[in-house]
This record gives sequence, C-alpha cells and structure tokens, in this order.
Amino acid sequence: MSRFNRIALLALLLLGITACTSKPVVDIENSAPPAAVRGEDDMRRAILTALQRRQWTVERADQGQILALITRRSHQAQVTIAYTASTYAIRYRDSHNLDYRKGKIHRNYNRWVQNLDRGIQQELSSPSLYMPQ
Repeated sequence: MSRFNRIALLALLLLGITACTSKPVVDIENSAPPAAVRGEDDMRRAILTALQRRQWTVERADQGQILALITRRSHQAQVTIAYTASTYAIRYRDSHNLDYRKGKIHRNYNRWVQNLDRGIQQELSSPSLYMPQ
C-alpha cells in the first residue's frame, strides 16, 4: 500500500470515529411528579441543588429561568433551564470544544444533560425538598 493510500485511509478512519461521537442535541422537557412540588420555589430549589451536586456552575438565577454551565477539562457547555411550579426544560445555549454543528454535538453533552435531568428528578422526589433551607 502506498504512503498516500495509508494516509487517506487513516484520515477516513479518523473522520468516521469523529462522526460517531457527534449526536443530535438533546433538549429536556420534563414535568415534576404531581405531589412533588408545592410551588415554584420548590422547583427552583430542586434544580439548584441538582446543579450543585452535578458540579454545574450557576451563572444567573432569575425567577423562572436559570443559566448554568459545566466545564470538564477543556470542554464547556452552557444551558438555560426554564421552570414553573410544575415543569422544567433544559435547553442548549452554547458550548466550547464540543464540536457543535447543525444541531449535533459531542455525545458527552447529552450525557451531562441527562445526568442533570436525573438529578433534578431525584431532588423532586426527595423528602428534603420540603425542608426550609
């Protein structure tokens, strides 16, 4: 095999591997279990606690909306979390070093967002949600 063919084959393999790590961006639309949340403050507290436990950084926390980011090594993802007393949504806002293109992003972003969603659900079903902090 000539040197050119080897380089071309290697380039195609690397391109294929890179393409496999790119997945459609997952936005989470979720609602709380009916008995879990007594109001918007409970939802806010559950989201903020889950963010802290999952090592996200809160950039801004307004009523009904939280801006947060996560940094892992040289990778960073930013999300907007809109919430009401009974629902929340985690939506992609921006990223660095996660190869975002045309609605696709590195699969780690989706994993981080899905872990955050699970964390919020755990907080919403936790008895400590009702304790004043």
